[in-house]
Amino acid sequence: MVLNSQNLSQELLDDPYYATVENRLTRIGLVLAGLTLLLGALFASWKFVVSFLVGAVISYLNFCWMKQGVDRLIGSIARAITPAPRPSGKWVIFKYFLRYALIGGTLYAIFRFQFFEVRGAILGLLLFVAAVLFECLHLVIKTLLEEWYGRA
Repeated sequence: MVLNSQNLSQELLDDPYYATVENRLTRIGLVLAGLTLLLGALFASWKFVVSFLVGAVISYLNFCWMKQGVDRLIGSIARAITPAPRPSGKWVIFKYFLRYALIGGTLYAIFRFQFFEVRGAILGLLLFVAAVLFECLHLVIKTLLEEWYGRA
């Protein structure tokens, strides 16, 4: 059973699609952020733009730190059979909890001090959720088109 998990995690690490997913999601996030900032600058207040930017930065940090945690988990499964010296996981665990502290602190600041605009900050915090949804939608449409036109 461990051997199968190890092979599966190694296949995931070696798959060229998954090797570039972080870059694609980051690009999608940057495009969505740029469009939102442009539209916000044209049609909304500076408070919205700043709030969105703060939420987007926290969303990006959350994405990066969560990816590091998942990479560490997959790497630990891959090393289950051939144990090697492992780096300390304290920093990964610290960042795991820091993600929630940043999001909670931002939400607290939104409602307590009313410096941030709620819509902008929430949209910023959901930036990488939207990027993942766009990537999923792209894959579904691509797969359906390949099946319909016989390229599968």
